[in-house]
Amino acid sequence: MAIQCPHPRQRMGRFIGYHIPLSFVFFIAIVACGPTVAQDAVRKEAERWSPRLTLQDAIDRALAASPGLQAARAGIASARGAERQAKLLPNPEFSLEVENFKGSGPYRDLDSAELTYGVSQNIELGGKRSARRQAATAERKAAEMASESARLDLIRAVKVAYTQAAAAEHSLTLALELESIAKRVLYNVTERVKAAREPEIQQSKAEVAYAASSAARQRAANTCAAKRKALSRFWREAAFPERLSVEYIFSFPEPEALEIYEARLARSPDIARFGRLTEAREAELKLARAGVVPDPKITVGVRQFRDTDEQALVAGVSIPFPVFNWNQGEIARSGAEIVRADNEHRQAEIDQVGQLTDAWSQWQSAWVEARNLKETILPQAERAFRLTLEGYRAGRFSYLEVLDAQRTLFEARVEQVDALIRLHLARADVERLAAIATPEQKEVKP
Repeated sequence: MAIQCPHPRQRMGRFIGYHIPLSFVFFIAIVACGPTVAQDAVRKEAERWSPRLTLQDAIDRALAASPGLQAARAGIASARGAERQAKLLPNPEFSLEVENFKGSGPYRDLDSAELTYGVSQNIELGGKRSARRQAATAERKAAEMASESARLDLIRAVKVAYTQAAAAEHSLTLALELESIAKRVLYNVTERVKAAREPEIQQSKAEVAYAASSAARQRAANTCAAKRKALSRFWREAAFPERLSVEYIFSFPEPEALEIYEARLARSPDIARFGRLTEAREAELKLARAGVVPDPKITVGVRQFRDTDEQALVAGVSIPFPVFNWNQGEIARSGAEIVRADNEHRQAEIDQVGQLTDAWSQWQSAWVEARNLKETILPQAERAFRLTLEGYRAGRFSYLEVLDAQRTLFEARVEQVDALIRLHLARADVERLAAIATPEQKEVKP
Protein backbone atom coordinates (compact mmCIF):
# COMPACT_ATOMS: atom_id res chain seq x y z
CA MET A 1 0.00 0.00 0.00
CA ALA A 2 1.58 3.27 -1.10
CA ILE A 3 2.12 5.85 1.63
CA GLN A 4 2.64 9.51 0.86
CA CYS A 5 6.08 10.84 1.68
CA PRO A 6 6.50 14.02 3.68
CA HIS A 7 6.40 15.96 0.40
CA PRO A 8 4.60 15.25 -2.91
CA ARG A 9 6.02 12.37 -4.88
CA GLN A 10 6.87 14.20 -8.05
CA ARG A 11 10.40 13.53 -9.04
CA MET A 12 11.62 16.90 -7.85
CA GLY A 13 8.51 18.09 -6.09
CA ARG A 14 9.45 16.65 -2.72
CA PHE A 15 12.14 19.28 -2.43
CA ILE A 16 10.51 22.04 -4.54
CA GLY A 17 12.79 24.97 -4.72
CA TYR A 18 15.82 22.99 -3.56
CA HIS A 19 17.34 22.40 -6.96
CA ILE A 20 17.97 26.12 -7.51
CA PRO A 21 19.96 26.83 -4.35
CA LEU A 22 21.69 23.49 -4.48
CA SER A 23 22.96 24.33 -7.91
CA PHE A 24 25.30 26.80 -6.27
CA VAL A 25 26.91 24.23 -3.98
CA PHE A 26 30.08 24.27 -6.04
CA PHE A 27 30.69 27.85 -4.88
CA ILE A 28 31.36 26.50 -1.40
CA ALA A 29 34.27 24.55 -2.72
CA ILE A 30 35.61 27.71 -4.35
CA VAL A 31 34.87 30.42 -1.81
CA ALA A 32 36.57 30.30 1.56
CA CYS A 33 33.95 30.34 4.31
CA GLY A 34 35.77 28.67 7.15
CA PRO A 35 33.81 30.02 10.17
CA THR A 36 30.46 28.99 8.72
CA VAL A 37 31.68 25.51 7.87
CA ALA A 38 33.06 25.20 11.39
CA GLN A 39 29.70 26.19 12.84
CA ASP A 40 27.99 23.55 10.69
CA ALA A 41 30.47 20.96 11.90
CA VAL A 42 29.73 21.84 15.53
CA ARG A 43 25.99 21.62 14.87
CA LYS A 44 26.28 18.23 13.18
CA GLU A 45 28.44 16.88 16.01
CA ALA A 46 25.86 18.04 18.55
CA GLU A 47 23.11 16.32 16.57
CA ARG A 48 25.17 13.16 16.47
CA TRP A 49 25.23 12.91 20.25
CA SER A 50 21.65 14.06 20.88
CA PRO A 51 19.17 11.46 22.25
CA ARG A 52 17.74 9.16 19.61
CA LEU A 53 14.39 7.43 19.47
CA THR A 54 14.88 4.14 17.64
CA LEU A 55 12.14 2.27 15.83
CA GLN A 56 12.08 -0.37 18.57
CA ASP A 57 11.69 2.37 21.21
CA ALA A 58 8.71 3.76 19.33
CA ILE A 59 7.14 0.30 19.00
CA ASP A 60 7.61 -0.41 22.71
CA ARG A 61 6.00 2.89 23.70
CA ALA A 62 3.05 2.30 21.37
CA LEU A 63 2.51 -1.26 22.63
CA ALA A 64 2.53 -0.10 26.25
CA ALA A 65 0.05 2.73 25.67
CA SER A 66 -2.37 1.24 23.12
CA PRO A 67 -6.00 1.14 24.28
CA GLY A 68 -6.75 -1.16 21.35
CA LEU A 69 -4.36 -3.81 22.72
CA GLN A 70 -5.82 -3.39 26.18
CA ALA A 71 -9.27 -4.01 24.71
CA ALA A 72 -7.96 -7.11 22.93
CA ARG A 73 -6.52 -8.43 26.20
CA ALA A 74 -9.87 -7.83 27.86
CA GLY A 75 -11.43 -9.87 25.06
CA ILE A 76 -9.09 -12.75 25.91
CA ALA A 77 -10.02 -12.50 29.59
CA SER A 78 -13.69 -12.56 28.63
CA ALA A 79 -13.20 -15.65 26.48
CA ARG A 80 -11.33 -17.38 29.29
CA GLY A 81 -14.23 -16.68 31.60
CA ALA A 82 -16.64 -18.21 29.09
CA GLU A 83 -14.33 -21.22 28.74
CA ARG A 84 -14.24 -21.70 32.50
CA GLN A 85 -18.03 -21.43 32.68
CA ALA A 86 -18.48 -23.99 29.91
CA LYS A 87 -16.64 -26.62 31.96
CA LEU A 88 -19.01 -26.40 34.94
CA LEU A 89 -21.80 -28.86 35.68
CA PRO A 90 -25.42 -27.68 36.09
CA ASN A 91 -26.28 -26.73 39.64
CA PRO A 92 -28.52 -29.07 41.64
CA GLU A 93 -31.95 -27.80 42.65
CA PHE A 94 -33.44 -27.93 46.13
CA SER A 95 -37.22 -28.27 46.33
CA LEU A 96 -39.78 -28.13 49.17
CA GLU A 97 -43.40 -29.15 48.84
CA VAL A 98 -46.18 -28.84 51.44
CA GLU A 99 -49.38 -30.88 50.95
CA ASN A 100 -52.65 -31.33 52.78
CA PHE A 101 -52.94 -28.11 54.77
CA LYS A 102 -55.39 -25.20 55.14
CA GLY A 103 -58.25 -27.48 54.29
CA SER A 104 -61.18 -28.71 56.40
CA GLY A 105 -61.46 -31.09 59.27
CA PRO A 106 -58.12 -32.56 60.26
CA TYR A 107 -56.43 -30.64 57.44
CA ARG A 108 -57.27 -27.18 58.81
CA ASP A 109 -53.71 -26.64 60.06
CA LEU A 110 -50.28 -28.15 59.52
CA ASP A 111 -50.69 -31.04 61.93
CA SER A 112 -51.71 -33.42 59.11
CA ALA A 113 -49.60 -31.79 56.40
CA GLU A 114 -47.09 -33.75 54.34
CA LEU A 115 -43.71 -32.13 53.72
CA THR A 116 -41.49 -33.26 50.90
CA TYR A 117 -38.03 -31.83 50.47
CA GLY A 118 -35.42 -33.08 48.10
CA VAL A 119 -32.64 -32.40 45.61
CA SER A 120 -32.88 -32.61 41.81
CA GLN A 121 -29.99 -32.88 39.41
CA ASN A 122 -30.11 -32.43 35.63
CA ILE A 123 -27.98 -35.04 33.84
CA GLU A 124 -26.54 -33.81 30.52
CA LEU A 125 -26.37 -36.53 27.88
CA GLY A 126 -25.20 -36.66 24.28
CA GLY A 127 -21.86 -34.90 24.87
CA LYS A 128 -23.39 -31.46 25.50
CA ARG A 129 -20.85 -30.40 28.09
CA SER A 130 -17.90 -31.63 26.02
CA ALA A 131 -19.13 -29.81 22.91
CA ARG A 132 -19.79 -26.64 24.90
CA ARG A 133 -16.28 -26.81 26.34
CA GLN A 134 -14.71 -27.33 22.89
CA ALA A 135 -16.58 -24.35 21.46
CA ALA A 136 -15.50 -22.09 24.34
CA THR A 137 -11.87 -23.21 24.04
CA ALA A 138 -11.85 -22.49 20.30
CA GLU A 139 -13.37 -19.05 20.93
CA ARG A 140 -10.67 -18.32 23.50
CA LYS A 141 -7.93 -19.30 21.06
CA ALA A 142 -9.57 -17.15 18.39
CA ALA A 143 -9.53 -14.21 20.81
CA GLU A 144 -5.81 -14.77 21.40
CA MET A 145 -5.18 -14.77 17.65
CA ALA A 146 -7.23 -11.58 17.29
CA SER A 147 -5.13 -9.94 20.00
CA GLU A 148 -1.93 -10.94 18.22
CA SER A 149 -3.30 -9.57 14.93
CA ALA A 150 -4.07 -6.27 16.66
CA ARG A 151 -0.49 -6.16 18.00
CA LEU A 152 0.96 -6.77 14.53
CA ASP A 153 -1.33 -4.11 13.04
CA LEU A 154 -0.06 -1.61 15.59
CA ILE A 155 3.58 -2.49 14.92
CA ARG A 156 3.08 -2.01 11.19
CA ALA A 157 1.35 1.34 11.74
CA VAL A 158 4.24 2.52 13.94
CA LYS A 159 6.77 1.42 11.30
CA VAL A 160 4.94 3.44 8.66
CA ALA A 161 4.66 6.52 10.90
CA TYR A 162 8.31 6.21 11.98
CA THR A 163 9.48 5.93 8.35
CA GLN A 164 7.51 9.03 7.38
CA ALA A 165 8.70 11.00 10.40
CA ALA A 166 12.35 10.01 9.93
CA ALA A 167 12.15 10.92 6.24
CA ALA A 168 10.62 14.27 7.19
CA GLU A 169 13.48 14.91 9.63
CA HIS A 170 15.98 14.11 6.91
CA SER A 171 14.14 16.46 4.55
CA LEU A 172 14.27 19.23 7.15
CA THR A 173 17.99 18.70 7.68
CA LEU A 174 18.57 18.92 3.95
CA ALA A 175 16.36 22.02 3.70
CA LEU A 176 18.33 23.75 6.46
CA GLU A 177 21.62 22.94 4.75
CA LEU A 178 20.32 24.17 1.41
CA GLU A 179 19.05 27.38 2.93
CA SER A 180 22.44 27.94 4.56
CA ILE A 181 24.19 27.28 1.25
CA ALA A 182 21.83 29.61 -0.62
CA LYS A 183 22.47 32.34 1.92
CA ARG A 184 26.22 32.03 1.62
CA VAL A 185 25.98 31.85 -2.17
CA LEU A 186 23.85 35.00 -2.24
CA TYR A 187 26.48 36.83 -0.21
CA ASN A 188 29.35 35.68 -2.44
CA VAL A 189 27.47 36.35 -5.67
CA THR A 190 26.58 39.83 -4.42
CA GLU A 191 30.25 40.49 -3.71
CA ARG A 192 31.24 39.22 -7.14
CA VAL A 193 28.62 41.43 -8.80
CA LYS A 194 29.90 44.43 -6.88
CA ALA A 195 33.39 43.63 -8.10
CA ALA A 196 32.02 43.32 -11.67
CA ARG A 197 33.12 39.69 -11.82
CA GLU A 198 29.57 38.37 -12.43
CA PRO A 199 26.63 39.87 -14.34
CA GLU A 200 23.84 41.36 -12.23
CA ILE A 201 21.41 38.67 -13.41
CA GLN A 202 23.31 36.13 -11.29
CA GLN A 203 22.52 38.13 -8.15
CA SER A 204 18.80 38.05 -9.04
CA LYS A 205 18.98 34.30 -9.52
CA ALA A 206 20.70 33.91 -6.18
CA GLU A 207 18.06 36.03 -4.45
CA VAL A 208 15.26 33.94 -5.96
CA ALA A 209 17.09 30.77 -4.95
CA TYR A 210 17.48 31.93 -1.36
CA ALA A 211 13.80 32.92 -1.10
CA ALA A 212 12.76 29.54 -2.53
CA SER A 213 15.02 27.66 -0.13
CA SER A 214 13.60 29.58 2.84
CA ALA A 215 10.05 28.70 1.79
CA ALA A 216 11.04 25.07 1.26
CA ARG A 217 12.67 24.97 4.69
CA GLN A 218 9.46 26.26 6.28
CA ARG A 219 7.40 23.62 4.48
CA ALA A 220 9.83 20.93 5.55
CA ALA A 221 9.64 22.14 9.17
CA ASN A 222 5.84 22.05 9.12
CA THR A 223 5.82 18.58 7.60
CA CYS A 224 8.38 17.32 10.08
CA ALA A 225 6.36 18.65 13.03
CA ALA A 226 3.17 17.05 11.70
CA LYS A 227 4.81 13.66 11.10
CA ARG A 228 6.46 13.64 14.52
CA LYS A 229 3.15 14.53 16.13
CA ALA A 230 1.43 11.72 14.24
CA LEU A 231 4.05 9.30 15.55
CA SER A 232 3.79 10.51 19.17
CA ARG A 233 0.02 9.94 19.14
CA PHE A 234 0.65 6.21 19.25
CA TRP A 235 1.72 6.58 22.89
CA ARG A 236 -0.77 9.42 23.52
CA GLU A 237 1.74 12.25 23.93
CA ALA A 238 1.75 15.63 22.26
CA ALA A 239 5.43 15.42 21.26
CA PHE A 240 8.75 13.79 22.09
CA PRO A 241 12.18 15.43 22.48
CA GLU A 242 14.39 12.78 20.87
CA ARG A 243 15.57 12.80 17.29
CA LEU A 244 14.76 9.85 15.07
CA SER A 245 17.28 7.44 13.58
CA VAL A 246 17.77 8.55 9.98
CA GLU A 247 20.17 5.61 9.56
CA TYR A 248 17.08 3.40 9.60
CA ILE A 249 15.88 5.06 6.39
CA PHE A 250 19.20 4.49 4.64
CA SER A 251 19.44 0.79 5.44
CA PHE A 252 19.14 -1.76 2.64
CA PRO A 253 17.31 -4.85 3.95
CA GLU A 254 16.97 -7.36 1.12
CA PRO A 255 13.79 -9.47 1.11
CA GLU A 256 14.10 -13.22 1.48
CA ALA A 257 12.55 -15.59 -1.02
CA LEU A 258 8.79 -15.21 -1.39
CA GLU A 259 8.27 -18.85 -0.45
CA ILE A 260 9.68 -18.21 3.03
CA TYR A 261 7.09 -15.53 3.73
CA GLU A 262 4.31 -17.66 2.22
CA ALA A 263 5.22 -20.48 4.60
CA ARG A 264 4.95 -18.09 7.53
CA LEU A 265 1.68 -16.74 6.21
CA ALA A 266 -0.01 -20.11 6.74
CA ARG A 267 0.86 -19.85 10.45
CA SER A 268 -0.04 -16.19 10.87
CA PRO A 269 -2.61 -15.26 13.56
CA ASP A 270 -4.94 -13.87 10.90
CA ILE A 271 -5.26 -17.25 9.19
CA ALA A 272 -5.07 -19.21 12.45
CA ARG A 273 -7.97 -17.20 13.87
CA PHE A 274 -10.26 -18.34 11.06
CA GLY A 275 -9.24 -21.92 11.78
CA ARG A 276 -10.18 -21.54 15.43
CA LEU A 277 -13.52 -19.99 14.51
CA THR A 278 -14.24 -22.95 12.26
CA GLU A 279 -13.47 -25.28 15.16
CA ALA A 280 -15.86 -23.30 17.34
CA ARG A 281 -18.64 -23.53 14.75
CA GLU A 282 -18.12 -27.29 14.45
CA ALA A 283 -18.35 -27.66 18.22
CA GLU A 284 -21.55 -25.60 18.19
CA LEU A 285 -23.02 -27.96 15.58
CA LYS A 286 -22.09 -30.90 17.78
CA LEU A 287 -23.80 -29.16 20.69
CA ALA A 288 -26.90 -28.51 18.59
CA ARG A 289 -27.12 -32.17 17.61
CA ALA A 290 -26.61 -33.21 21.21
CA GLY A 291 -29.59 -31.03 22.10
CA VAL A 292 -31.83 -33.64 20.44
CA VAL A 293 -30.96 -36.08 23.23
CA PRO A 294 -33.28 -35.44 26.23
CA ASP A 295 -31.61 -34.69 29.55
CA PRO A 296 -33.22 -36.60 32.46
CA LYS A 297 -33.72 -34.93 35.81
CA ILE A 298 -33.29 -37.16 38.85
CA THR A 299 -34.89 -36.21 42.14
CA VAL A 300 -34.22 -37.70 45.58
CA GLY A 301 -35.97 -36.44 48.70
CA VAL A 302 -37.68 -37.12 51.99
CA ARG A 303 -41.41 -36.96 52.72
CA GLN A 304 -42.51 -36.22 56.29
CA PHE A 305 -45.99 -37.13 57.53
CA ARG A 306 -46.88 -34.67 60.27
CA ASP A 307 -49.86 -36.55 61.62
CA THR A 308 -47.82 -39.69 62.39
CA ASP A 309 -44.44 -37.97 62.56
CA GLU A 310 -42.97 -40.55 60.19
CA GLN A 311 -40.70 -40.14 57.18
CA ALA A 312 -40.13 -41.90 53.86
CA LEU A 313 -37.80 -41.53 50.90
CA VAL A 314 -39.06 -40.12 47.63
CA ALA A 315 -37.30 -40.61 44.27
CA GLY A 316 -38.26 -39.69 40.77
CA VAL A 317 -37.02 -39.04 37.29
CA SER A 318 -38.38 -36.80 34.56
CA ILE A 319 -37.42 -36.91 30.89
CA PRO A 320 -38.51 -34.39 28.24
CA PHE A 321 -40.46 -35.99 25.45
CA PRO A 322 -39.22 -34.53 22.12
CA VAL A 323 -42.29 -34.38 19.95
CA PHE A 324 -42.31 -30.90 18.42
CA ASN A 325 -38.82 -29.57 19.12
CA TRP A 326 -35.94 -31.64 17.78
CA ASN A 327 -33.63 -28.62 17.75
CA GLN A 328 -34.00 -28.53 13.96
CA GLY A 329 -33.50 -24.77 13.62
CA GLU A 330 -30.32 -24.68 15.74
CA ILE A 331 -28.83 -27.59 13.82
CA ALA A 332 -29.52 -25.84 10.50
CA ARG A 333 -28.07 -22.56 11.77
CA SER A 334 -24.90 -24.21 13.11
CA GLY A 335 -24.38 -26.09 9.86
CA ALA A 336 -24.66 -22.88 7.83
CA GLU A 337 -22.20 -21.15 10.20
CA ILE A 338 -19.63 -23.87 9.50
CA VAL A 339 -19.99 -23.34 5.76
CA ARG A 340 -19.60 -19.59 6.20
CA ALA A 341 -16.57 -19.90 8.50
CA ASP A 342 -14.87 -22.35 6.14
CA ASN A 343 -15.36 -20.13 3.10
CA GLU A 344 -14.24 -17.02 4.98
CA HIS A 345 -11.11 -18.96 5.97
CA ARG A 346 -10.33 -19.88 2.36
CA GLN A 347 -11.06 -16.37 1.11
CA ALA A 348 -8.76 -14.89 3.73
CA GLU A 349 -5.95 -17.19 2.58
CA ILE A 350 -6.46 -16.13 -1.05
CA ASP A 351 -6.53 -12.42 -0.14
CA GLN A 352 -3.48 -12.59 2.09
CA VAL A 353 -1.41 -14.49 -0.48
CA GLY A 354 -2.24 -11.82 -3.08
CA GLN A 355 -1.38 -8.97 -0.70
CA LEU A 356 1.86 -10.67 0.30
CA THR A 357 2.90 -11.17 -3.32
CA ASP A 358 2.23 -7.51 -4.16
CA ALA A 359 4.06 -6.19 -1.09
CA TRP A 360 7.02 -8.52 -1.64
CA SER A 361 7.28 -7.44 -5.29
CA GLN A 362 7.30 -3.77 -4.26
CA TRP A 363 9.97 -4.47 -1.65
CA GLN A 364 12.12 -6.36 -4.16
CA SER A 365 11.72 -3.67 -6.81
CA ALA A 366 12.55 -0.85 -4.40
CA TRP A 367 15.56 -2.75 -3.07
CA VAL A 368 16.98 -3.27 -6.57
CA GLU A 369 16.42 0.40 -7.38
CA ALA A 370 17.97 1.63 -4.13
CA ARG A 371 21.00 -0.66 -4.52
CA ASN A 372 21.51 0.45 -8.12
CA LEU A 373 21.33 4.09 -7.05
CA LYS A 374 23.81 3.58 -4.22
CA GLU A 375 26.31 1.40 -6.04
CA THR A 376 26.16 2.80 -9.58
CA ILE A 377 24.16 5.95 -10.26
CA LEU A 378 25.15 8.01 -7.21
CA PRO A 379 28.90 7.28 -7.48
CA GLN A 380 28.79 8.14 -11.19
CA ALA A 381 26.83 11.34 -10.54
CA GLU A 382 29.24 12.36 -7.77
CA ARG A 383 32.25 11.62 -9.97
CA ALA A 384 30.73 13.57 -12.86
CA PHE A 385 30.08 16.56 -10.62
CA ARG A 386 33.58 16.42 -9.15
CA LEU A 387 35.19 16.29 -12.59
CA THR A 388 32.95 19.05 -13.89
CA LEU A 389 33.82 21.21 -10.90
CA GLU A 390 37.54 20.60 -11.45
CA GLY A 391 37.12 21.44 -15.13
CA TYR A 392 35.28 24.64 -14.22
CA ARG A 393 38.17 25.71 -12.03
CA ALA A 394 40.54 24.99 -14.90
CA GLY A 395 38.35 26.90 -17.32
CA ARG A 396 37.36 23.87 -19.41
CA PHE A 397 33.62 23.89 -18.47
CA SER A 398 31.02 26.58 -18.26
CA TYR A 399 28.92 27.63 -15.30
CA LEU A 400 25.83 25.97 -16.84
CA GLU A 401 27.61 22.63 -17.20
CA VAL A 402 28.46 22.67 -13.51
CA LEU A 403 24.84 23.46 -12.67
CA ASP A 404 23.63 20.56 -14.82
CA ALA A 405 26.03 18.11 -13.15
CA GLN A 406 24.95 19.28 -9.71
CA ARG A 407 21.28 19.00 -10.62
CA THR A 408 21.81 15.44 -11.84
CA LEU A 409 23.51 14.51 -8.56
CA PHE A 410 20.68 16.00 -6.53
CA GLU A 411 18.01 14.17 -8.54
CA ALA A 412 19.83 10.89 -7.90
CA ARG A 413 19.82 11.57 -4.16
CA VAL A 414 16.11 12.36 -4.23
CA GLU A 415 15.42 9.15 -6.14
CA GLN A 416 17.44 7.19 -3.60
CA VAL A 417 15.42 8.53 -0.66
CA ASP A 418 12.18 7.86 -2.53
CA ALA A 419 13.20 4.26 -3.26
CA LEU A 420 14.21 3.68 0.36
CA ILE A 421 10.91 5.00 1.66
CA ARG A 422 9.00 2.69 -0.67
CA LEU A 423 11.27 -0.15 0.42
CA HIS A 424 10.54 0.33 4.12
CA LEU A 425 6.79 0.71 3.62
CA ALA A 426 6.62 -2.46 1.53
CA ARG A 427 8.79 -4.26 4.06
CA ALA A 428 6.39 -3.25 6.83
CA ASP A 429 3.51 -4.75 4.84
CA VAL A 430 5.37 -8.02 4.24
CA GLU A 431 6.37 -8.37 7.87
CA ARG A 432 2.83 -7.66 8.98
CA LEU A 433 1.33 -10.29 6.68
CA ALA A 434 3.99 -12.86 7.57
CA ALA A 435 3.57 -12.11 11.30
CA ILE A 436 7.26 -11.40 11.81
CA ALA A 437 7.68 -10.30 15.42
CA THR A 438 10.11 -7.61 16.50
CA PRO A 439 13.25 -8.78 18.38
CA GLU A 440 11.88 -7.97 21.84
CA GLN A 441 8.46 -9.53 21.17
CA LYS A 442 7.56 -13.19 21.11
CA GLU A 443 5.15 -14.61 18.63
CA VAL A 444 1.87 -16.12 19.76
CA LYS A 445 1.77 -19.66 18.44
CA PRO A 446 -1.47 -20.64 16.69
